[in-house]
Amino acid sequence: MKRPLVMLLLLLAAALAANPTYYPLTTIAESCVLQGNAPSNTALANLANVLAATHRGELIAARLYHNSGALSSPSVEDRFAWHNATSVPTVVFNGNEALVGAQTEAVYAQTVAAKRFQAAPVKLQITSFTPASGAISVSAWLLDPNVDISGQTLALMLVEDNVGTETNVTRQIKYQTINLPGSGDPVVFTDSFAIDPGWNQANLWAIAAVQTDVHQILQSASTLPLPTYNIRAAIPWDPAGLSAAPNTLFSSETLAIFNTGSFDTMQVLLLPDDAPADWFFNYCDEIGGCYPGDQPLPLVLGSGDSKEFHLNLWVGSPGTATFHYEISSPNLGTFTIPFVLQTSTSVSDQLLQPALRLESNSPNPFRGSTAFQVTAAKSGPASIQVFDAKGRLIAETPVQNLGPGSHRIDWQAPSGLPSGIYLYRLKDASAPPRRMLLLK
Repeated sequence: MKRPLVMLLLLLAAALAANPTYYPLTTIAESCVLQGNAPSNTALANLANVLAATHRGELIAARLYHNSGALSSPSVEDRFAWHNATSVPTVVFNGNEALVGAQTEAVYAQTVAAKRFQAAPVKLQITSFTPASGAISVSAWLLDPNVDISGQTLALMLVEDNVGTETNVTRQIKYQTINLPGSGDPVVFTDSFAIDPGWNQANLWAIAAVQTDVHQILQSASTLPLPTYNIRAAIPWDPAGLSAAPNTLFSSETLAIFNTGSFDTMQVLLLPDDAPADWFFNYCDEIGGCYPGDQPLPLVLGSGDSKEFHLNLWVGSPGTATFHYEISSPNLGTFTIPFVLQTSTSVSDQLLQPALRLESNSPNPFRGSTAFQVTAAKSGPASIQVFDAKGRLIAETPVQNLGPGSHRIDWQAPSGLPSGIYLYRLKDASAPPRRMLLLK
């Protein structure tokens, strides 16, 4: 298939795909600190290094100064108490994960990294903010109809940067009750902060966060700028905790890629980092297309567009594989999503001497027909199964009774079978499949 046609098909696929019922989570870190307190200063400096290496679509940081004169306010003290911060410094991530004491930069970085691909049932956007008047408008969407967001809270935070030697200083916090219907339609909330004349309006910015009664922040957003070219991934499962039995096809639940920047044409790969040699790494989209991971394909996404995929792997011999999804473009650079899959504990019958051994097919690549070489240790029946890249059985050769020795089994590909990579294996064998390429 020629590249322009591939791009056209992928553009059509993006148009036909359903919208995901989740959105990338923007993590918010609220630092409960004292001005001039040495441990607080250490914590803030280490967190600032993590913030500098992370854009505001992934991480927002605000400081809650306790008993710190002009840096404090009644609403900030109430927020401090809401977090139950009995020691300083305490850095609270997404409302419900508190790190008490001055942690190292590595600890803060690991905490943020663990949340980088989390999926949220809510999308949140600050559509307007006027520092001079304090007026703010927020749009909220409930994407997952199975989640009930009624009687919860929308927190609105006014933050000022570069206040003397301090920054990310929370000036004022306001709250509204939030009820979101399950239709996916946006609900608009408006409010207004009271602007103190002593604040530098050029340094004011705002945060919005949806929080629950159990102190969990489901989603947050800010008025801070995002990169011009930027994508996010949302994965509603653990990418580092995958498991499958040996010698099986593994298909994951969906993950979604969101373009939160400008229109871009990107390249997609799914590549192993460290994996057994007989594992195959493919992925599929949600309209039935499956692609070999080591062949680059274009991903074309307009601003605000998204596309869902799922992993489609052949897991061969027992072991652990680390691999990654890679999206790149000259504008974007390289965006990676790491995965880890470990085979579940089982007794592999590959330890037994097989009665049949399948060798490579020839020719490979092939255009219409090919031949499989099979070596039999003793007499018995044999047939070859052929699967497409999605793991579907598309052909099976007639059963042949083979005597000891080497044999040739011919196969003619059906005329309607498209070009692409196919897997083949002996029926009922435990050995992993082999790969062949059909060209037309």
